Amino acid sequence: MLGLVLLIGMVATISVGILLVAGDVMTSVEQQSENERVEQSFVEMSQQMVIASSNNDTTRSMEFDAGERGAVVMTDTGTINISSEGLEDPIEIPIGAVEYVGDDGTRIAYQAGGVFRETGNETRVVSAPPVSYDSDDNTFSFPITEVNDDSQLNSGDIRMSHANTEAYRNATYVEQSTVTIEITSEYCVGWETYFDGQTQNAEGQAIRERCGSDDTLVVELGRTEVEGDFSQAVYAGGGGIELGHKNAEIDGNVTTDGEIHGKGTVTGESTTNADTSIPSFDSVIESKVEDAERGEGERIALGDNKTTLEGGNTYYDPHGFDLQNDVTVDLEDGNVTLVVDGDMDFTNNDLTVDAAAADENASFQVFTTGNMSMDNQEVCVNACDYAAGDAKDLQIYGTSSMLVHVGTGNSKFEGILYAPRDEGYAEAEGIDHCSHEVNGTEPDVCIEGGGGAAQMYGTIMSGPMYVDNNFDVKHDTELTGFDPDVRHGVLPPRLTYLSIGVHELDIENE
Repeated sequence: MLGLVLLIGMVATISVGILLVAGDVMTSVEQQSENERVEQSFVEMSQQMVIASSNNDTTRSMEFDAGERGAVVMTDTGTINISSEGLEDPIEIPIGAVEYVGDDGTRIAYQAGGVFRETGNETRVVSAPPVSYDSDDNTFSFPITEVNDDSQLNSGDIRMSHANTEAYRNATYVEQSTVTIEITSEYCVGWETYFDGQTQNAEGQAIRERCGSDDTLVVELGRTEVEGDFSQAVYAGGGGIELGHKNAEIDGNVTTDGEIHGKGTVTGESTTNADTSIPSFDSVIESKVEDAERGEGERIALGDNKTTLEGGNTYYDPHGFDLQNDVTVDLEDGNVTLVVDGDMDFTNNDLTVDAAAADENASFQVFTTGNMSMDNQEVCVNACDYAAGDAKDLQIYGTSSMLVHVGTGNSKFEGILYAPRDEGYAEAEGIDHCSHEVNGTEPDVCIEGGGGAAQMYGTIMSGPMYVDNNFDVKHDTELTGFDPDVRHGVLPPRLTYLSIGVHELDIENE
């Protein structure tokens, strides 16, 4: 009898257990079903909001499934910041969201036109935001749909109506500049997944910084490329060229939008009054300095006993320098970048780029906001023997107002000097010991020379130029067809046009 009672008790216990497990399974199935219904409602809502945002007089209604717990409309869940040298001012857009959270922790959210679903550690894009990148014409469009007020949405009929649209009309033509889009959002991983896919067919990598603990994604589009014909020994914009002495010589082709005067010689083809211009590099240099100020690169004082710059590194001198020792730039371990917020004086010591053991594409690139002066010193590659191709290894980039002065003596420069002036004639100020004019304007590049071996070997692209005495500007013919990369590594996709608009909508239960 006791055995029968125990058996009955065991059967009862097992039956209760089965019922409990079955109950859990049913709850899980029901929750999964609710999640799927809510997801579909969010997708339809996003589509209806696009229609509502396209017309001031359009109101859209739909039956909305928000599950048993409903959804929350929040106006402040993140920000989208858009900045570029091509924009008058940065654009900061606060973004909200409509969010549903299931009993199992599943989150489904609408934000800025996209629908994202988060389950555990996985976030996926359910419906892509209406962001598009057209690689054919390099156009990036970002219409942002935003909710107007905090509220609660319950299951049932909802109404969406257009409240306002703000179009950023100054953010249109942005060629020759980069656009940085910084998205801070709880759904950061979803945005990251989206941009990974959206630009995968573009030539370049869009994502600059992936989501981290601060839930911030940084996307970069567009690139600034070095323009100009490197088959030229000299390009002089905004004035012309004066060869003040019979022994002054430019050995190679020359192009200027002005005239060439003087007693000296041009051995190559001369093109005067050219109807061409090269854009200034100001925005690139400004961006380099801003990056350096944010901590990109090692901060140094190059004039204070620094003797070596190592390959694979970026350096930042925030005050400019006058070398107190000879400096060697070693490219064996990769590229070296130097950002200088100030003047560069090579008046007491030499700078040598050691490229003997370097990779073929390695280079030393200098970006400076100030002026450059040389006086009987050498700024060269290897042994300063003017070997073909050496000029690729040393590249100096300056602003449109950069002034270059080479004093008397046997100064030697081997490399690319790129500081084009892109806006007509301007008065240069601050060149010491240069009393000459070029076609009525002060020169950006003033070369006095004087020594028999004085020479600049490579390519000079600048404003008006004056060359005097026994000085030879000689073209490195290996630069013909050269395309410098001022952003070592993976470049962002190209960008020509940018379209940004913010559409505000009211959304509420009917």
